[in-house]
Amino acid sequence: MKENPTREYVKSIMDARWSVEVYHREVKQNCGIERCQARTSRAQRNHIFLAISAWFEQHKRRISEKITLYQQNWDVIKNAIAEHIRVLLAYPN
Repeated sequence: MKENPTREYVKSIMDARWSVEVYHREVKQNCGIERCQARTSRAQRNHIFLAISAWFEQHKRRISEKITLYQQNWDVIKNAIAEHIRVLLAYPN
């Protein structure tokens, strides 16, 4: 840590900390990392690895398609609704 940090240095540290906070929130809320019900440490590590891998793939897609997390989540919901409607229309009661 610098003895007399500049405003730019403090801002860069705060930006980095915020990025870490956003990452943790996204992994917890969107990738199910906190919902692990595994009992063994190996299964827990596998769950954590897969959750982080899922986040990484989502993040890459958001960057390449220039979309937000909310747009990405809405696309999943919208496609699920459309598929459900197609099923309902294909098999009327």
